[in-house]
Amino acid sequence: MADRPDLPHPERRRRAGPAPASVPAGHPPGDHRIAGGSDKDRRSRRRDRRAGRRRPRRDHSGHAGGRDVTTTEPGHLEKGSLQRPPEDNTPWQRLHGRLILVNAVRLLLSLLPTGLSILFFGGGTRLLDLWPAVIATTVGVFLSIADIVRWLRTRYRITEELVEIRTGRIQRVYRQIPRDRIRAVDVKARLRHRLAGLRVVFVSSGRSRPSLRLDAVTKTMAEELRRELMRNSPAGEAEKESDALKARETVIARLRWSWIFYNVVNIWGLLVGGFLLWSLDSMLNLIDVDLIGTLDRAIDRLAPDPVWSSALWAGVVFLLGLVALSSGFVKDNWDFRLIRTIRDDGTSLVTRQGLLSTREIHRDDGRLRGINLSQPLFWRWAGLTETTVISTGLASWSLSGEVASSILPRCPVGEARRVAARVLPDGARPLEAPLRAHPRAALYRRLIRAVCTAVVLAGLLEWLGATGAVPRGLWVVPLWAFPAMAVLAVIAYRALGHTVVKGYIVMRCGLSRLRTTALRREAVLGLKVRQSLVQKWLGLFTVGVSTAAGERFYDAPDLSADQFMTFANEATPELIGEFLEPTG
Repeated sequence: MADRPDLPHPERRRRAGPAPASVPAGHPPGDHRIAGGSDKDRRSRRRDRRAGRRRPRRDHSGHAGGRDVTTTEPGHLEKGSLQRPPEDNTPWQRLHGRLILVNAVRLLLSLLPTGLSILFFGGGTRLLDLWPAVIATTVGVFLSIADIVRWLRTRYRITEELVEIRTGRIQRVYRQIPRDRIRAVDVKARLRHRLAGLRVVFVSSGRSRPSLRLDAVTKTMAEELRRELMRNSPAGEAEKESDALKARETVIARLRWSWIFYNVVNIWGLLVGGFLLWSLDSMLNLIDVDLIGTLDRAIDRLAPDPVWSSALWAGVVFLLGLVALSSGFVKDNWDFRLIRTIRDDGTSLVTRQGLLSTREIHRDDGRLRGINLSQPLFWRWAGLTETTVISTGLASWSLSGEVASSILPRCPVGEARRVAARVLPDGARPLEAPLRAHPRAALYRRLIRAVCTAVVLAGLLEWLGATGAVPRGLWVVPLWAFPAMAVLAVIAYRALGHTVVKGYIVMRCGLSRLRTTALRREAVLGLKVRQSLVQKWLGLFTVGVSTAAGERFYDAPDLSADQFMTFANEATPELIGEFLEPTG
């Protein structure tokens, strides 16, 4: 191609053609007199435009020819990405073929509700009258077919460096997680999976994105994948005998049946009970049975007074909700055990639970950074708490409510502290240490907030009353509520506390949800100090402790200046100590 200067270069650049024999008079070099060339030197304007540009960073991680480029974050490729998987000779594998049989049986079972309804109520019944059964059949058939299509379109492989999956029913999606970024491997199984000897494996990198899901593989393969992916050493290093890797287990906690009461008595009982009662009434109406009318007549005979009648109705609905919630709790937490497993390649904290659908979560002790107790206001008065571990790579919340960092169902605070002492690998008991009280100015700040809230609400209601949007006179309601606000302010103040004990930073705060956090000092990345206008006036500071685990940020609010300096020095002496000078 050396003799063809008019052809494009292999690097997609067009080769320069031969230089012009001469330059017309009055035109600078480079002016080809296109679209009315000017006598002025256009290159000066081009230099002016470039002067404001950001110079290319050749040390940028995405450097390509000296230009800043956008690179895809390792571990995830967006849908529709054109980036190809890395070249590797490891073959791609299908999910287990037994999943086809599972979905075929599921498809047949999905037809039963509508079929039995037509058989029981007669062929002349309109499908509109059988809408619950029709909806159940439609959803079941759709999910079964979609799962079969997903099996046909899914491939996965595990190399020495990556866990990869290719899937997508309509749009192809490629995802990968580097093996050195894997933080958790969970194994779940619904009833249909258990009956077929299958398991679902979730591989998480500890980020906010969903886990990579392998649905489904055999039980033996799931255990091998979990052990292989959670192993500290890379794949292919020294092989270990199976008897050497056999886990030695120590049970830390088991399910206590008294915990059912703690976990089902809440406002959801009324909502769930009302929904179930309405659903049952709708189904029985198909055979001309008026369930709600029958109950209403029975309650009227027992309690003619409207107040007692309403109370009995609420009791019936709540009792029905308690039965439903209790059944769900038993199903999800059957045979719950919190276990510490000891292997030659490390120790881990394991929870196993489930009746129809089993769930097993492994948490590497090497990534454990602390523990957290969470008590909403109602549960706090009942002496109950939720217990979660602070660990890298574990989600601290989930829409499904199944949080990987949770290690106990809701239980008494004393039991949670006992378990926490056994969970922390160093045997420390930071949650039982006495906490330092915060200055009285912290109480004043909360009282000021209560006063401002009452005054603002009263003024808003008075304005709305003047416009006729609400009845006049409602402005006094916030003023009447001020004593309750003041009591809540005192409760919030008494909840404050902090200390540093045995290598742990302990922080407690919160009104609607009291949080007590014990975080290892080695896990602290830095401190962030904040001060609002009111805090500045009262001489208070809010110190935020940042870490790579859990919620990433934990606050110790409303410290005095002396408490702030002491706390910062004890929490991070290597960061703060060099800036402090001894006094006295």
